[in-house]
Amino acid sequence: MKTHKASAKRFRVTGRGKIVRRRAGKQHLLAKKNAKRRLRLSKMHPVSRSDYDNVIGALPYLKVNREAK
Repeated sequence: MKTHKASAKRFRVTGRGKIVRRRAGKQHLLAKKNAKRRLRLSKMHPVSRSDYDNVIGALPYLKVNREAK
């Protein structure tokens, strides 16, 4: 099976096996966004459980713990 390379650049796995992603909205038009919002947008965010099957399908060799909470 092939890895979907665009997905491989967007998703990471934590030490406990959770899939995390970046939040959208931090590329441009940052002057109008306050510092608290910019800081919140920079942090990694866990992928929703309902999206796990899609992400794992695109990244078959990802070392994911499906039981991680």
